[in-house]
Amino acid sequence: MSTAQAGAKKTLSLKSKLLFSTGDLTTSMPTALVTFYQLYFLTDIAGLAPAYAAWSIAAGRVWDAINDPLFGIISDRIRSRFGRRRVLLLFGAVPLGLAFMMMWTVPNLGQVGLAVYYAITFMLFDTCYTAVHVGYNSLTPEISEDYDERSSLNGYRMVFSISGTLGAIIMATLLSPVFNDPRRLFFVLGIGLGLFSIVPPFIVFGVTKDYKTNLEVEPLPAVESIMTTIKNKPFQKLMGLYLFGWTTASMMAAVLIYFANYYLKVPDQANYFVLAAQGAAIAFIPLVVALSKKWEKRSVFIVGMIIWTVLLLVLSATSPEQIGLVYVLAALSGSGIAAVYVVPWAMIPDIIEHDEVLTGQRREGSFYAFASFFQKMGTGAALWMMGQMLARTGYITPETSGALPVQPDSAVMAIRLFMGLIPAVLLVISVVFAWRYPITRKKHRELLEQLASAK
Repeated sequence: MSTAQAGAKKTLSLKSKLLFSTGDLTTSMPTALVTFYQLYFLTDIAGLAPAYAAWSIAAGRVWDAINDPLFGIISDRIRSRFGRRRVLLLFGAVPLGLAFMMMWTVPNLGQVGLAVYYAITFMLFDTCYTAVHVGYNSLTPEISEDYDERSSLNGYRMVFSISGTLGAIIMATLLSPVFNDPRRLFFVLGIGLGLFSIVPPFIVFGVTKDYKTNLEVEPLPAVESIMTTIKNKPFQKLMGLYLFGWTTASMMAAVLIYFANYYLKVPDQANYFVLAAQGAAIAFIPLVVALSKKWEKRSVFIVGMIIWTVLLLVLSATSPEQIGLVYVLAALSGSGIAAVYVVPWAMIPDIIEHDEVLTGQRREGSFYAFASFFQKMGTGAALWMMGQMLARTGYITPETSGALPVQPDSAVMAIRLFMGLIPAVLLVISVVFAWRYPITRKKHRELLEQLASAK
């Protein structure tokens, strides 16, 4: 079935949306452990000094700069009986799960050795993750061309995505009392989530057998393809709003455990703050989707980011005695999390049509690869900045076993800044990019009309 034929299906069945959305479990569950626990695992479990941990993470993100655009170009050029995208799901799933398991072991190496080990294992995982992530996401615009149907599909996808995040956190929470040794806990989490993440790509592969588009025109040369993608004006605005919005989400995710441990001094409740925020985000997704069908997508994003900015500033100003208020604010922050999950991913397919008008090609792989790149760079930037700030403010790395150390006031203040003021600044920047995003519902309709008249 051609892209045009597939896109003609304006309304997707509930079954199709649900089965397709399972693919987000493979990307969200491993990502949850990376986002919420990677820095904490390296500093407090593996025993790496914050500076080593930060550079180990940074090295993996440098590989992203090569890895993501590379897979975007490759996926736009694949010719196979399984299509351009589905083949990546078929052959990427198992290596992804195995590489993820390797990330959560603690080999008997020194500081430098551990830093190198975690950089390498993350690079292996990230390579496999990119293949699956790009292949899966690139199928979205091939399934439907309808502006609002894409918002609906991405709403279902993000419910699965956040559910995967919640599932990973719940699993960590439930297993924590079972294992006295935190190293064993993360080893088991790595094995369990790694094995589970292998399954969904095969489900998506099976339910998308009718969407096997192949190249109809000669693809752009590799360098020209990259430059054309980067120079796409609407895509620049979208990646700006997404980068700063997602970096905020990653920053909040990573800092919550430090905020609970060393400022609120309730380490046993750290995971519950995360569950409150992520659980509420699922509840807010239907509202975000509904508003996206009534307002412009950029307007929904702007409102969500403004509300989230205020909530984070108030959250960082709470006192350790206001635990109940922290839960309320964390839950309300789910509105911002839902907006940053749903809206940008619903915008990318619209940009692909904009690019098709300009180039005459369907280059889903290139655009989703760069979106994946900015998503992971946002997470990497958040973790690197936190690691560097903790190192510079005298953060005390805990012993492998024993009570949590009392951190210096400078480190605690840094943690509070990463909970409030710093992400607030990032969100304001994301709002500026969103305000300048040009593709409206009317503009997208005109793009489809131009494409239809050209066929």
